[in-house]
Amino acid sequence: QFATLFLSFFFFFFFFLYKLTWFEGQNCEINIDDCPGHKCMNGGTCVDGVNTYNCQCAPEWTGQFCTEDVNECLLQPNACHNGGTCFNTIGGHTCVCVNGWTGEDCSENIDDCANTVCFNGATCHDRVASFFCECPVGKTGLLCHLDDACVSNPCNEGAVCDTNPLNGRAICTCPPGFTGGACNQDVDECSIGANPCEHFGKCVNTEGSFQCQCGKGYTGPRCEIDINECLSMPCQNDATCLDRIGEFSCICMPGKTVCIK
Repeated sequence: QFATLFLSFFFFFFFFLYKLTWFEGQNCEINIDDCPGHKCMNGGTCVDGVNTYNCQCAPEWTGQFCTEDVNECLLQPNACHNGGTCFNTIGGHTCVCVNGWTGEDCSENIDDCANTVCFNGATCHDRVASFFCECPVGKTGLLCHLDDACVSNPCNEGAVCDTNPLNGRAICTCPPGFTGGACNQDVDECSIGANPCEHFGKCVNTEGSFQCQCGKGYTGPRCEIDINECLSMPCQNDATCLDRIGEFSCICMPGKTVCIK
């Protein structure tokens, strides 16, 4: 009986203590707010629990009471974007951005057109750490401030005309067979380097190109093809035809002395 009384007393004492420290109200229906006097630091928010509380920390802090600094530079992805360099600080971080980017996390592209003037009604297009001026017809240069020399068609027919963006002068890219500033000078292919014609063919220069006059037994643009005289089947009586340079020979069957057409 003593043991039963002791257990009953202990139960009621524990229940009374439970009611006293965790809950309140006539029916113990109200949870006691444990946040008054909390130890949450560095702007942490106290979140009440049952006979306890938790600290909801700001992004820059961690730990039970928000006292441990978060190293944002070790987070993935990095706190600094577009190649920026991250430096951790107590309670935060700083970003050193590469050229062309700005903002706390280097995510803002600097508008290079804001401080740039494209002339003659050109349109400015912003890029990363640079800009591009889209020039109207007849204008060229980095700022479209120069007259386009290609408008007057200074290059010979077949050449490609470009303009120097620094001075506006025409740059002619010549087609094969021509040279010179305006691509109007013929290149003598027969006098430069080795003979372009094979098998001792004779090179004859033409405007913008050349021709090969082939020797006996060869053909093709560069005399590279050996003419097979046996294709016309000049040998008779089942003789074997042997192709030679510019000629052929027939090997007659036994008993035949003449086997050529």
